[in-house]
Amino acid sequence: MAKATMSTSPVMSDATLRASLGKIQDTMCYQILNSGALAIGTGSKAKVKVVSTVYALLNGAIVKKTSAEVALSGTVTNAKFNVFVISLKADGTLTATMGTEGATIGAVVFPTIPTSEAVVGFVIINPTGTGNFVGATTNLDDGTVVPNAVYVNAPFPLNWTLMENL
Repeated sequence: MAKATMSTSPVMSDATLRASLGKIQDTMCYQILNSGALAIGTGSKAKVKVVSTVYALLNGAIVKKTSAEVALSGTVTNAKFNVFVISLKADGTLTATMGTEGATIGAVVFPTIPTSEAVVGFVIINPTGTGNFVGATTNLDDGTVVPNAVYVNAPFPLNWTLMENL
């Protein structure tokens, strides 16, 4: 997400200020507390594995998720880039949400993640082999599709939708 443009007007309504502060509060109340050490799945190499036990703060409660795998859903076109964001819900469920692909890594649009989920990290996919990357089907180390998977762990509270529409 690009840096948001905020109003420079010296007059801000009470409702606008409350909405802006509410978004900041939501993001701070739903955060990952340690690295999930994202990696290729072991049960299925078409999945992403959270290797470490993850602790998250979700609306004031600590949630613990011991290593688990999550399937990626969606297709990344050959020679394009896209991301799959891995997030944790209060019930301990991991989800993978696909962004919008781009011709370059800078053109990728991250998906909107609910403020009630903590972002564990994301996986960048850039297939450069002979076909498309198909989530839940193509192995993340496939030698033909060559998905070029890069695993990025969230180092701090991360929700790029925070500044949207301030």
